[in-house]
Amino acid sequence: MFTSTVAKTLVGGLAVALLMTGCGRSEARPTQADAGAPIDTKPAGGTITVWAMGTEGELLPKLAAQFSQANPGVKVEVTAVPWQDYAKKVQTAIASGDTPDATMVGAVDLAAFASTGGLDKVPSGLVDFSVFYRGAVQSTTFEGAEYGVPWYVETRSLFYRKDMAQAAGVSAPKTWDEYGPFLKALQKQGAKWGLSLPTGATGTWQGVVPFMWQAGAQVMDEDGTKFTFDTPEALKGLEFYRSFIASKISSPNGPVSLGEIEPQFVAGSTAALISGPWEVNLLKSAGGASFVGDKVGIAPLPSGPKSNAGYIGGGQWAVFKDAKNREGAWKFIRWMASPDVQRTWYDLSGDLPAIESAWNEGKLANDATLAVFRTQLKTAQPGPNTTTWRQVTAVLDAEFEKVAKGVSSPQAALREIQKKASAIGTGA
Repeated sequence: MFTSTVAKTLVGGLAVALLMTGCGRSEARPTQADAGAPIDTKPAGGTITVWAMGTEGELLPKLAAQFSQANPGVKVEVTAVPWQDYAKKVQTAIASGDTPDATMVGAVDLAAFASTGGLDKVPSGLVDFSVFYRGAVQSTTFEGAEYGVPWYVETRSLFYRKDMAQAAGVSAPKTWDEYGPFLKALQKQGAKWGLSLPTGATGTWQGVVPFMWQAGAQVMDEDGTKFTFDTPEALKGLEFYRSFIASKISSPNGPVSLGEIEPQFVAGSTAALISGPWEVNLLKSAGGASFVGDKVGIAPLPSGPKSNAGYIGGGQWAVFKDAKNREGAWKFIRWMASPDVQRTWYDLSGDLPAIESAWNEGKLANDATLAVFRTQLKTAQPGPNTTTWRQVTAVLDAEFEKVAKGVSSPQAALREIQKKASAIGTGA
C-alpha cells in the first residue's frame, strides 16, 4: 500500500541477513536449470496454502476469493504473517520441510531463500517476464534461474514544495546540474534545508547508491563474483551525494525513522525529499489533503551523467520445493500476474503493478502522481541479487554515515567499502 513499504523491506531483509550470517549458505545448493517443470492450463484444484505479509496478508483473501470463483474446485487459505516474523518463519519452514505451498517474498530476500534449495524454480512458460518492469525481474533471478514472479513494485521520486518553487520562479530539476540551483532557490524562500538525504540510518544505501548508478557505476561485476565499488563512476556518485551536505543544502543528520521528516516538510524547514508513493499518505496525515494538493510537487529523479536510476523494491511470489499443491500454487501466481488482476489488486491495496501494461487503464493511466512513478520505474533497479548483499549494505550504511558527517572522504569510504565487501564476497 502507499504506506511503509520501506519499513517492510528493511525488516524482512535485516532478518534474512541475520539468519544467513548465522547459518551461512546451504551446502545443498540447487541444481541449475532454465526453469521448473511446466504447469498446464486446466483449472486449479485442491487447497492452496499461502503466506503473505503485513497489509497484503490481510487483504489477499479478498483477491483469492475471485480466484476461487474462477476455479470452483480450489480453496485458497491465506495466513497473514507479520513482516518482522517472516524471514525466520520462511527459513524455519524450509529447514523442516513443513512449508505452505507459496509465500510472498520481499524483493531483497529472494536470493537468501533460493540459496537454501527450498524454493521451486518458476515453471517453464508460466509467465512472460518481458511484460514486467525490468528492475522487478532482476530481483527474481538467482544463479541463472527465476525463483519468483513479480507482484507489486515501489520506487522513489523527488517530492518538493511546489509553492516555494513557484515563488522562486524555478521548475523541478531534470539533471544533476540543475539540482543544486533548484534547491538553493527553495532555501531562499525560507527552508533551512533544501533536500533531506539519509545519512547513516539503516537503509541509507537505498538513497545513496542510486547516485552511483546515475553516474554509470555497476557495484557488482556481470558474472556476480566480485563487488566493484572502486570505480571512477562510483566515486563521482558518492562525491555528488557529499556535495549536498558540503554546500549546506542537506543536513549531515538526516532522518532515522519513517514519519520523521514529514512535519519538517509541511513546516517548510525542509523543502524536498526523495521517497516512494506511500509518501503521499504520510504527507496527507502530516499536513492534510489540501496541503498535498496545493503545495506538493513530484518529479522523476534528476539524471546524472548516465541515467536517473532509482531504487526499486516490492514483493514477489515464490513456491516452496516441499509444496503439497505445487500446480495449484503456480496457477494462483500465474493468475495474479495478469494485467487485469494486478489492476484489481491496486484498487484493493494501492500496491503498484509490476506489469507495465496494467498501468494503461483507469487511475493508473490518468493520475498525475502515479505517472511520475511510472516514469521512474522504467529506470529503477534493485541491489545485487546475492546472498551477501545485506551484509554489504551494513558496511555501506556505516561508511556513508562517515562521509555525511565529514569523518571520511568519498575516496577513503569507497576504499574501505571495497576492502570489506571483497572480504565478505558475493557468495558465488
